[in-house]
Amino acid sequence: MAEPSKVIHVRNVGHEISENDLLQLFQPFGVITKLVMLRAKNQALLQMQDVPSAINALQFYANVQPTIRGRNVYVQFSSHQELTTMDQNSQARGDEPNRILLVTIHHMLYPITVEVLYQVFSPHGIVEKIVTFQKSAGFQALIQYQLHQSAVSARTALQGRNIYDGCCQLDIQYSNLDELQVHYNNDRSRDFTNPNLPTEQKGRPSQHPGYGDVGGMLYVLAHGASASA
Repeated sequence: MAEPSKVIHVRNVGHEISENDLLQLFQPFGVITKLVMLRAKNQALLQMQDVPSAINALQFYANVQPTIRGRNVYVQFSSHQELTTMDQNSQARGDEPNRILLVTIHHMLYPITVEVLYQVFSPHGIVEKIVTFQKSAGFQALIQYQLHQSAVSARTALQGRNIYDGCCQLDIQYSNLDELQVHYNNDRSRDFTNPNLPTEQKGRPSQHPGYGDVGGMLYVLAHGASASA
């Protein structure tokens, strides 16, 4: 078996198997940040948020044969530690426009919630879903717009900007997921198209001390990063 990696190699992926089928197979084990379908080879490469998530998935499927639409698929660690430009025939990862953005926040000195991200990204278009997660490289979020053009506009305007003055710098790439799967509406994830999802938490969901008026402090908005000019 290859050295553990957060990238999982899936074989025997027939043409009847969709990206969403693969997402459903692996999402119970953690957030999926990238998915590349290699249709010509009946294979797929899928990147989890971290190595432990990938290990958990492969340990589970070592004892349970994964099946999609009646077809057995076979999973193993990829020889790649990250999905890069070479993994999809020169289509640059992170540079192919998509309505879902993968956002990494560097120098995070203040807490970042779904509400904060919504205030930063919603001026550029209708935000449908947000999922946040913590990994070894830092805090990340997947942000799904209704339209591709909104995501392009947001990336152009916000890439490299700070949410707060001097910290919380945005590093934005395009995800290549087709659709985010959101199970709970709380501080860590939100489906704005489905307000009836459970919060997963008892008590008041999304009210923490210090978060209430955070919009007024947002450096990126106060300094016009959302302006089209």
